[in-house]
Amino acid sequence: MDIGDEGQEFVMRACTIDYLAPAVFDDLIEVYVRMAKIGRTSVTYELAAYRAHDDELMVTATQTLVLVDLDERKAVPIPESYKEAIHAFEGEALAT
Repeated sequence: MDIGDEGQEFVMRACTIDYLAPAVFDDLIEVYVRMAKIGRTSVTYELAAYRAHDDELMVTATQTLVLVDLDERKAVPIPESYKEAIHAFEGEALAT
């Protein structure tokens, strides 16, 4: 999704991962990703990976990304049009 300004990108600020169960070669893994929160300059994703054949939760993760101006190397506000598009997709579960 375009954030509107070519001189801006989301960059990783934090990532937390909890490994709950091992995977082995040829396991079919289902991965779910949702944007859980959108703030003034940052977004937070929640991720979960399940082993398909027994639906065992294997990994959970949270990632926080910040929108930065690449020239200035400073956080910038996320455009309202981007927030509206994400809210339309995620619905009421999206925290602001």
